[in-house]
Amino acid sequence: MKVSEMLKDRAFTWLLLIIVLALGLRVARACIDTGIDKDSVIYLWMAKEAASGNIEGAVSLNQRMPPLYIGLMALGEYAGIGAFNTGIAVSIIAGTLLLIPVFWLGKKLISERIGLYAALLVAIHPYLLRLSAEIMRDSLFYLLLITAVAFAVKAAEKGVLWWIAPGIFTGLATMTRTEGIEIIFAAIIWFLVGVYFAFKERNVKFIIRRTFLSVSLLVCSFIVVTVPIQLLLGGSQSLWGPVDYRISSFFRGFMNLKAEEVLQKEKH
Repeated sequence: MKVSEMLKDRAFTWLLLIIVLALGLRVARACIDTGIDKDSVIYLWMAKEAASGNIEGAVSLNQRMPPLYIGLMALGEYAGIGAFNTGIAVSIIAGTLLLIPVFWLGKKLISERIGLYAALLVAIHPYLLRLSAEIMRDSLFYLLLITAVAFAVKAAEKGVLWWIAPGIFTGLATMTRTEGIEIIFAAIIWFLVGVYFAFKERNVKFIIRRTFLSVSLLVCSFIVVTVPIQLLLGGSQSLWGPVDYRISSFFRGFMNLKAEEVLQKEKH
């Protein structure tokens, strides 16, 4: 489709204008706001240490820090752009691009007009503006998380293979904030509800087969994205993992406790 034809689409034109507005507001906020959050100082320090090759030193300050946002800042520092400039740029770009999946979800689930209203709200919301103009990982996290949700809705409509996309974006979201894995659990609950209704409608075999394939692709694509990075950080002090270490530690402790109880019973 030619650009001239795309501009004839009123919704596309309005969305483009809202994106320009969002970008302008975020750049202006970044230029006006000269302060820096204490967490941003930690991010900068970690990124500079990582860029210099001192991964152990970078991880030591915050062992639970997910690697994606810090890694992008470190890449910018290594390329000569600077960790500070890269962090701001990533936040601004991610905050602006967030409008696209929000618009698509609003359009798909309700109507095109609601999609535009939702995009406008994201563009001008003070909280999102602030996050998009700071060295904070939240802006990137929201983009990846909402994109994962948008692809999940697309996969539910289009078919099994589409579940690879939400798995990838959920993995990237989890590498930004560990809470991103909640999309996996939400999808599994959604599938279980579908299986429940399949039993009531006696259409079990097809639904179970489709559910198994969909969940498998979702989880496998998530693992392919996250586990190699976890293994890469395995030689350092990093406690980051696809599942928050506090949760995984609880389950490991619970399983060890059960194992000890079994051994004691066998001894008696």
